[in-house]
Amino acid sequence: MFDSLRTGRDACGAFHMTSGHAERFSEFQQPAGAEGVKDLAFSEQEYARRLQGAQRNIARQGLEALVCTFMPNISYLSGYETLASAAPAFLLVPTDGDPLLLVDEFEAYNALVSCWLQDVVTFPWAGDPIMALSELLRKRGWGQKRLGWEHHQHGGGYQAFVAVQEAIAVDPIYCHGLVEQVRAVKSREEIESLREAARLTSLGFEVAVDAVVDGAMDAEVAAAAYGAIIGGGSERMSIQPIVTIGDHSGIPHTTFRRRRIAPGDAVLMEWGACVNRYTAPMIRTGIVGDFADSLWGDMYVACLTAVERTIARMRPGASTISIAEEASESLLELPTQVFSDGNRGYSVGLGFEPDWADVPGLQMATRGWRSAKSIETYPVLQPGHVFHVRAVARDIGRAGVGVSETVAVTDTGCEVLTNRDRELVRTC
Repeated sequence: MFDSLRTGRDACGAFHMTSGHAERFSEFQQPAGAEGVKDLAFSEQEYARRLQGAQRNIARQGLEALVCTFMPNISYLSGYETLASAAPAFLLVPTDGDPLLLVDEFEAYNALVSCWLQDVVTFPWAGDPIMALSELLRKRGWGQKRLGWEHHQHGGGYQAFVAVQEAIAVDPIYCHGLVEQVRAVKSREEIESLREAARLTSLGFEVAVDAVVDGAMDAEVAAAAYGAIIGGGSERMSIQPIVTIGDHSGIPHTTFRRRRIAPGDAVLMEWGACVNRYTAPMIRTGIVGDFADSLWGDMYVACLTAVERTIARMRPGASTISIAEEASESLLELPTQVFSDGNRGYSVGLGFEPDWADVPGLQMATRGWRSAKSIETYPVLQPGHVFHVRAVARDIGRAGVGVSETVAVTDTGCEVLTNRDRELVRTC
């Protein structure tokens, strides 16, 4: 299966790999009997569907092949799974035939177990991945193809692109979104993974409610949720559980910092369990007693109204702009000291650090919060779109509150996957 993986056994019977002499990369051959170690997250039919969709998009761009550099896209098409998601990896996707995966030799067995691909090539762990890629492109004749290079902020950057361009003396075409457009519409198998992730996310909140008490530390609430989620069967989550308390809850993109809950504090909680790398986030707000400021209660009602209006309007063909503008009205009625964004929902699904957002640009957001390109690409909802539907309001420096659900668009409307009581998590 793997082109040529030279392996042997050491004195303990374990497999080891040898390097490819003076070559910068090695073509490996699968060890005897290794077929049984395959552990694919999805069916072969599912991977075939994904590949065909990507190949159609690549061909429509007038390309003969695409170099994928963004780990979620590599994983989506190949199945490749590793904790070292920042390690260099490249997936070469032709318009006809199966892709080719290039990883460092330390990752060879991760590829062996998780990938459906027949063609995996490695380069030395201490080697130069760009030179290995360039040499492989030349050797396989890809350097003569009309080649696309995937651009993403967390994938292979411009410097790598230029280095390959110079090494193979051709002009790859910088492009983006060819795989993401396929990822945007989730299959039945993907939805099933998201349903299970949503169940585990909800389980975390069931446990966390009991931890929101006077004097409890923010980390204790996060630990209770994390323990229930992981113990219930979740994989490692795409981002840390978010638990922020009091004035700290008014700061976005932060989490627990050894702060203790006092009566009247807002407790903002957000996390998403993960199944087959698919994540289903949810936000809830806790309080011991009553809010110290009545404004915060008004903020929560406005958030709850925005989320419920969004969900009520989600159906195939609905305008992503119109949904956001109509649903955001309750937030616009809050005092000017309150900050809230115009993003009522963004795509979720396949999640890799440092984010769980799935497809860039697939949003239900007001015009001020979206680019013209994203509006053009995703003007309306389609069956299979999955969103983190959310609303968060912050009295900056004092409190933050919010509520959210993971919601899938169906043929006739939508399905709320997380769907737990949206009222305040209130304890005495």
